[in-house]
This record gives sequence, C-alpha cells and structure tokens, in this order.
Amino acid sequence: MRVLICAGRFYADIHTVERVLELYAQSQHIRVLIHGGHQSLGAMIERWARDADVHVVRYPANWALHGKYAEIRRNLFMIEDSRPDIILAFSGGEDTAECIKLARQAGIKVMEMDDAL
Repeated sequence: MRVLICAGRFYADIHTVERVLELYAQSQHIRVLIHGGHQSLGAMIERWARDADVHVVRYPANWALHGKYAEIRRNLFMIEDSRPDIILAFSGGEDTAECIKLARQAGIKVMEMDDAL
C-alpha cells in the first residue's frame, strides 16, 4: 500500500501521526510512505518508515520557483507522480483542503484524522 501523509504547514503533533501510522500498519501493509517534506513531521515520518522497513518518497515544495503557489503545485505533482492508494490527512489550512480535494477527484481514498486520537 502506498500511503501519503498530508498535514498543514504548522501541524506539529508528531505523536498523533506516529500513533495513526502504527494503527494503520496493523491492518494494512504499508510499502511506501509519501510526504511533502513537512518541517515538523518530516523527520518523524522518515524515522518511522526506516524503523518499519518502508520506502519513503519526499516531495518538498519549491518555494524559490513557485513562490506562494509552491504548496499547491507540489501537492498536485505529488498526487499525480506518487500514485498513493490512500491519503492520511491531518489538520491544515487551504492547501491541505486542496490536497484532499485533488485526491478525491483522482479517486484516491482519503481518511481525515481527528486530533482527538
């Protein structure tokens, strides 16, 4: 299973993301973990993947090239290029909502996580 982690730029609850990954991995075999180079979550996601022997694909936003549109362009490319089976979406703003919308339009299952986990 190819799993994409989506969260807002300022989302920093690494414990919730780690817990969700652990719970999800109990029922699904995660082969590839995809993320957008998140400033707070990126290191934890990659550490979790390394410990679980899961491949990682990182898609950082190119702020220098795309300016304020960097995240939305990255999200579109990330969805098209990485072909995730599911998106685990955590709290975020407009760009996270747009990523969820793009995924659903592409027929990708999205699970929106509640911070109360």
